[in-house]
Amino acid sequence: MKTSYGQWLRTAVAIVGSLVILIPLALVFLGSLKNSAEASKLDLSLPGEWLWSNYKTVFVEGRLLNGFKNSAIVTVATVALTIAAGSMSAYFLSRRPGRWVQALFVFFFAGMIAPPSMIPAIKLLQSLHLSGEFIGLILFLSALYLPLTIFIMSGFVRSLPRELDEAATIDGASSFYTFRRIIFPLLKPSIATVTVFVALYTWNDFSNTLYIISDSSKWTLPFSVYNFVSIYGTQWQYVFADLLSVMLPMLIVYLFLQRYIIEGMTAGSVKG
Repeated sequence: MKTSYGQWLRTAVAIVGSLVILIPLALVFLGSLKNSAEASKLDLSLPGEWLWSNYKTVFVEGRLLNGFKNSAIVTVATVALTIAAGSMSAYFLSRRPGRWVQALFVFFFAGMIAPPSMIPAIKLLQSLHLSGEFIGLILFLSALYLPLTIFIMSGFVRSLPRELDEAATIDGASSFYTFRRIIFPLLKPSIATVTVFVALYTWNDFSNTLYIISDSSKWTLPFSVYNFVSIYGTQWQYVFADLLSVMLPMLIVYLFLQRYIIEGMTAGSVKG
């Protein structure tokens, strides 16, 4: 009976959790296909007329293609730079003994807790003439997500046997060659996990981009929603269509990489 009660409880929690996610998605989807009056009610009623043309309006008037290009540039570059720097740092911190190495790992771990200080960061970017440029935003976001990347990948590297490094050293391989040809290909689960997290956070980033990028032509997709919000009112049908259009690429990335996420997050919890 205890097992039965436990199963019922888990099922009820799963149903409630699913509804918490699915109901807002259903509201946004249905609202994106309504006219202005129906969408402003913010309910789950079916549209009187299914207006798929709302998505065409969003792409044209919201300049979604330009926002998509900007988001793709920033996201792909941030993910690549974060994974490259994070994986090498995780390999070094996991394989090198010494107190100063452990202190350095604690320093990176503290970066996951400490909030970013925007004013010094912006001043630094301005002094390097990188403020308002994609490269400045990419470097800032990469530094922001690097501690989480190192934390995830370090656990996975520790689960790999050191005999791999020793065998490569005996064969005359350098540390960088060992990492590039032996260790890095084995990091696929953690790379997939980091890719999903960093891409999701970068794709949806708003405040950091607002502070660093002042040129509206370089704004990313989250800013496109403001094309349909004004002091005179909000065109909810276009806002909803915009939100779904922005969400879709990251949903596709997640569906392709989801099987690696749990493996990457739990790697290192049990020493292999």
